[in-house]
Amino acid sequence: MARLFTLALVAGSAAAFAPARSAPAKTFALRETAASAEDVRLVISDVPGKSELDEMTAAKQISDLDSLSARWQRQKDLREWEESRLTGWSEQAEIINGRAAMFFLIVGLLTELWTGQSIPEQVVTMARVGGFIGL
Repeated sequence: MARLFTLALVAGSAAAFAPARSAPAKTFALRETAASAEDVRLVISDVPGKSELDEMTAAKQISDLDSLSARWQRQKDLREWEESRLTGWSEQAEIINGRAAMFFLIVGLLTELWTGQSIPEQVVTMARVGGFIGL
C-alpha cells in the first residue's frame, strides 16, 4: 500500500504565526496517512489555503509518486551495489587500483633514486629474491 507523507503544522492557533517578538518557533512534524483518494482529500482539507482534489487527480498524483519512488529506490540500490563491489569494472575497484598504482610508482621512483636501479631492474631483482627466476 502506498503511503503519503504530509506536512502538518504543530501549533496551537493561528496567533502562533503572527509576527511577534516572543512568538514560539514554528515546528513541523510528519504525519503518515494511508494513500487513498479520500484520505488525500481529508489531509488536503486540513491544510489551510489548499484546494480539494478530485479522485482522478489524487489517484494520478499517487501513482506518479509511487513510480518516482520506485525509480529512486532502484537508483539507490544500484549505487549501493556498485559501491560495495571491490573487483571488476566498478568505480570503487578503479579507485583502489588507481591509488595502488600511484603508490607503487612513487615507491619505484624513490627506490630508483636511492639504489640507482631502474624500475624494470627492480622487478627483476624482486623476482630473483622471491625465487621466481634463477640467480
